[in-house]
Amino acid sequence: MSMPGNGILVVQGEMTMLVTAMRRSTRWGSHSFPNEEYDMLMRTFQDLKTILNQVDDLRLLDPPTYLSPFLEVIRSKETTGPVTSLALSSIHKFLSYGIIDTTHPSVPATVEDIADAVTHARFVGTDHSSDGVVLMKILQV
Repeated sequence: MSMPGNGILVVQGEMTMLVTAMRRSTRWGSHSFPNEEYDMLMRTFQDLKTILNQVDDLRLLDPPTYLSPFLEVIRSKETTGPVTSLALSSIHKFLSYGIIDTTHPSVPATVEDIADAVTHARFVGTDHSSDGVVLMKILQV
């Protein structure tokens, strides 16, 4: 499948949805003290937003550039199940929509990084149904 022309818009949309969910998460939203991991994750998305605003074609970027913030959310032990589930859904969407340029030289390393993040997914359990959804998303990706 060829990469759609609006690949940047798809990545930006997924990024916006995930950042919004992270901000609304009761785990981070209720804390009055600074959380370094949360700040680091948010900073990676801010950096990605800056990069995406400077390019017209997603193929000009290394796939790890726009995938790594999502993969870091999946790997983070501080994220809740629903946030991890959204990040997994984003990765699945990128794969399904053909967002990742399969001709890019870094594709083998990118696939390995995705597999590593998914197999090492960590999240804060909330309830059995939410946790089950995350596990199904892991299998889906």
